[in-house]
Amino acid sequence: MLKANEFEHGVDDETITYNNGKSILHDEWANRQFKYHGTTEELLNDKEMISAFIETHYNKQVPRLKLLHNYYRAFNTNVMQTNRRRETHLSDHRAAHDFAGYISNFINGYFLGKPITYSHVEQKSQDFVDEFNKLNDIDTLNREIGLDLSQYGRAYEYVYRNKKDQIRVYHCDVTETFIIYNNEAEQDSLLAVRYYPLMTNKESERNTFIAELISDKNNHKHKTSIEEGFNLTEYEPPKPHFFNKVPITEFSNNIYRMGDYEKVITQIDLYDEAQSDTANYMTDLNDALLYISGNTEMTTKEAADQKKANILHLVPAEYEDTEGKVTEGRVDAKYLYKQYDVQGSEAYKSRIRTDIHTFTNTPDLTDEKFAGAQSGESMKYKLTGLELNAVNKEGLFKKALRRRYRLAQHIAQVNSELDKAADLRSLDFTFTRNLPKSLLEELKAYLDAGGEISQNTLMKLFPSIIASAEDEQKKVADEEKEQIKRSNKQAYDDDIFNDKVDDTDGKE
Repeated sequence: MLKANEFEHGVDDETITYNNGKSILHDEWANRQFKYHGTTEELLNDKEMISAFIETHYNKQVPRLKLLHNYYRAFNTNVMQTNRRRETHLSDHRAAHDFAGYISNFINGYFLGKPITYSHVEQKSQDFVDEFNKLNDIDTLNREIGLDLSQYGRAYEYVYRNKKDQIRVYHCDVTETFIIYNNEAEQDSLLAVRYYPLMTNKESERNTFIAELISDKNNHKHKTSIEEGFNLTEYEPPKPHFFNKVPITEFSNNIYRMGDYEKVITQIDLYDEAQSDTANYMTDLNDALLYISGNTEMTTKEAADQKKANILHLVPAEYEDTEGKVTEGRVDAKYLYKQYDVQGSEAYKSRIRTDIHTFTNTPDLTDEKFAGAQSGESMKYKLTGLELNAVNKEGLFKKALRRRYRLAQHIAQVNSELDKAADLRSLDFTFTRNLPKSLLEELKAYLDAGGEISQNTLMKLFPSIIASAEDEQKKVADEEKEQIKRSNKQAYDDDIFNDKVDDTDGKE
């Protein structure tokens, strides 16, 4: 029996595409941190080593990052870049499934969907942090960094003093940024490298880059190119930045700097192939083979003409025995169709889908187990694995956040924008998981426990109904005044009517 789930590659496709994709992810240098045994000054003088780091990043690490990004945008390498099936006359559907995008968006939304809150015991420091966050739209920046972490396993931000004397934070492209650390136990940053294409119309400079080497004191700009083996030539003289640290901070998704869906790419490939194979077999179902058994007086051309006319007239051969009796031979015709193991195929795909969600600790929201209204507590139990990963993310994220605000503190104190005694190391970060909650269930439990709630707070619990609690309270108060006014008027009119009745009764 012919079965689905046996995706047909060309002769060399499996070796070229799948193995290359696999080697890109698992190459020894594809995700390794760069370290240098020496000081920053020694490294800046060792241009050959810096060139080697840039070349390794470009040739070994960028391909991995681009491959991961391709899966995030549902351009799944294995199914989309292989050659077509061997039989050129058959269908060649390519179904890429956005598991990577779903995984990253779900995890990032769960982890950073609700803004991080920042609190400091000193009001002046709190005001500085609030203003800094507002200027840099810090919640959006955090979510951008979180999405990079989920895709690539790493992210970078650049704290910078712009020409308006504002302390700004910029999200860096992971394919153009890396940091070189020392070999000490504390693993301090020696140098941050940003290299990006030189925008030029010259054909000779198409593969030329500007390489910024940013130390704890200066920003050194150089030119480099692929053709020259990434050798560095000075482009601009060094410029001081006064941060006293390397102003680019690296965020890590986990200690291995792996993305959230990186370990299930092979499972995603299997699911793509299974669905593509199923689509191909279903499309080719009408490509049936006409089977004729027995002797018949029909040429190949006659058979083709009859099939085109949707008529099949078979004339069997006649046989005469020794007694002269004529017997007509037997002729049979039927179509042969490909057989499709529906039950086995769907069970296979369901198993792959389950494995993908299991290994990434993400729920399959199409699963009946997640159907219907559920409380936040019941959801927490089902998301235990995701929560454990989020705890690890949170610890590493806080570490990078502390460095962000120490950089901002230092440059603000240098420019007398923050008191010298201020210390943002005591800044507290609070992460809130973005979980669906049963509001009525929580409210009922609170009231049943004897709690009280003001009308203002109650109104704020329903923003989809009440846009502004203050405006709504004013409307309610106005309506109450109007109701009292109407009631008083009605009572007054009733008194007048009663007085008239009494006067009439008295006259009688």
